[in-house]
Amino acid sequence: MSTAIRHKPALVRLGLQGTHGGVMAARRGVTADQVGRAALEVLDEVGSVDRVGPVMVAARLGIRSQSLYAHVDGVEGLRRLLALRSLADLGDAVIGAAVGRSGRDAVDAVVRAHLGFAMAWPGRFSAAIHPPGSDPDLLAAVERVGSPLQTVLEMMGLDADERVHWTRLQLSLVWGFATLWRDGRLTLEPAPESTVDHLVAALLARLEPALVPGTPT
Repeated sequence: MSTAIRHKPALVRLGLQGTHGGVMAARRGVTADQVGRAALEVLDEVGSVDRVGPVMVAARLGIRSQSLYAHVDGVEGLRRLLALRSLADLGDAVIGAAVGRSGRDAVDAVVRAHLGFAMAWPGRFSAAIHPPGSDPDLLAAVERVGSPLQTVLEMMGLDADERVHWTRLQLSLVWGFATLWRDGRLTLEPAPESTVDHLVAALLARLEPALVPGTPT
């Protein structure tokens, strides 16, 4: 199964509410959706959320960086915007992969969806790894991404702490492997593609001790 299938992003229209709850006036001629699209374009080009700044997005739009603050509250506001849009795209990929599946089959599909997204959209994957804090929009977006997997893991017998440990392990393996593969660091034979099955199998093996009798596998 190819892990580098691009997932067509489904962009989410966002309001003009800043990170501190204040509604800011928009500059005529530039919409919030245009800002979001331009930010994603820059993110896709540079490949990491840490390398995206307001000046770059403003330049893409042909406006002064000060004008961008009508839509995002500085660097943190820009990263929040990118996190929300990237989480929406990742959620679409994960939910699509999990539909109609259960047990180990669902876990396998979700892990591969994460890896495929990380390979195809490294910048967006990095943006999606954004601590939500108490932000209700971010919390909802994170829950949407994690819900399919969390539901399956709970049905397989993992308690809350075990689910946290397992998802941390999954994120670490997916992000680390995708980064090494994408950067051309995995040069020995066989090809990295053949290691994907081993990565998924290692994660599934961690679930074996927790399996509840009668749980679909």
